[in-house]
Amino acid sequence: MRLDNTYRFAPHTIVTILLSAGLLHCSSTDTPVNPPATTAGSAGMANIAGSAGSPGGTAGSAPAGGSGGAPATAGAPATSAGSGGASAGSGGSSGASVTAGAGGSSAGSAQGGGTSACPVISEFQTWPSGKAPLDIGKLAVNNFKSHTGDAYGGAGYAWTFTYVGSLQFTKLTMDSATNTTLIQGFERYASGSTAAPSNATSATVDDRAFGDLPLEIFIENADDRSKKLGLDRADQQWAGAGADGITKDARYWADDMFMITGLQVYAYRATKDLKYLTRSAKTMIAYQAALQQADGNFWHTKQSKAYWGRANGWVAAGAAELLTDLPAGGDRDMVMAGYKKQMDGLLPLQITSGSDAGMWRQVLDLATSNPESSCTAMFTFALVTGIRNGWLTDAKYVTAARNGWLALGNKTNSSGILDKVCPGTGQADAGSLASQQMFYANIALGSNDQHGQAPLLWAARALMRADCPGVR
Repeated sequence: MRLDNTYRFAPHTIVTILLSAGLLHCSSTDTPVNPPATTAGSAGMANIAGSAGSPGGTAGSAPAGGSGGAPATAGAPATSAGSGGASAGSGGSSGASVTAGAGGSSAGSAQGGGTSACPVISEFQTWPSGKAPLDIGKLAVNNFKSHTGDAYGGAGYAWTFTYVGSLQFTKLTMDSATNTTLIQGFERYASGSTAAPSNATSATVDDRAFGDLPLEIFIENADDRSKKLGLDRADQQWAGAGADGITKDARYWADDMFMITGLQVYAYRATKDLKYLTRSAKTMIAYQAALQQADGNFWHTKQSKAYWGRANGWVAAGAAELLTDLPAGGDRDMVMAGYKKQMDGLLPLQITSGSDAGMWRQVLDLATSNPESSCTAMFTFALVTGIRNGWLTDAKYVTAARNGWLALGNKTNSSGILDKVCPGTGQADAGSLASQQMFYANIALGSNDQHGQAPLLWAARALMRADCPGVR
């Protein structure tokens, strides 16, 4: 296995990806139906860059998308690295010259992707029966479908993030029926028949996190009503920002680095206005300075100096989302440095043996603390995102990410419900570090909690994505 960025998707790799996503089916002898040509440049498929043709290769056997693939041009714009198929990539032509596929180039995605194709990670392509990302993701989405009508409530942000994860997963897997059902479930907010959570000056970051959901819906179906709901919250968050450019919503709780960062990143994705990324980056850098410690891990808050697992998970996931879109430059370099420092700080704290191998703990550095699934899912998502986008290139990160997913598979039942999840909680009282650690360690863990279901879906999707928009 190599983890540099010199890979191109070969035909057999495309077949593997389509099989894992359920988009290509095999006969009883496991021979792919309508296999793609092996000597021509393979056609670019939706979200998958076309591969280069072999010099002197023969003509491709089918129109765009290959003989069994999804119709698309090579190097789909704005969603993939666009490494290009041979000679326009519509099933490949002569394959004699390796040129960019139609609509793509070696220049990468619209977000400023780099010049190389996505890394191919063999360790992410085979999983125990029933525990593949596709299997678990489908179960988790099915588990969430009956919750679209839930009230927002005190932990409504977790509902929001699970909703967004379900939308993104069904979009990736082309499950249009379920995706449509999910979007229809939001109509009560889009139409105004149900009031959206508060966006007043006094609203909390948890209230405003609701905006991620309508922004994702706008990104998927261009519903302007949803766009307004989301942008109103993203912009109100910065009304009256301080001279340092940091939102007044900032509490300097590590949680904020998904609550705030996620909303601003989704606003950027909906508008392509760089001000939203600038806001996020400056705030992330300020939080790294205030809460990140020498070993790379984060205090929960300025008051609570314990390494609560999910607090660290929020930062890791938020940084991964931000870095996927953040353009090259000083802010990106600083955010990336903090992200990599955290990833390196997490690896020695992952459980390496026993029935909980691959998990991280409720209090990361407290050996007597219980293994906890929501932080494990967030760290897995952050690691996979970094590996997929070429930010993390050592095999140790791949091992940690794979082990994290295997642990999540072991903790997810046949109904898609993740076990050993910490519920929502506040910060520990002022006191000794030991007493603060015990505050978190003594919280009872449960199951079917959307604090865990959301990052479970994020991790599943990250493992299945074939694109790498964060390559720089």
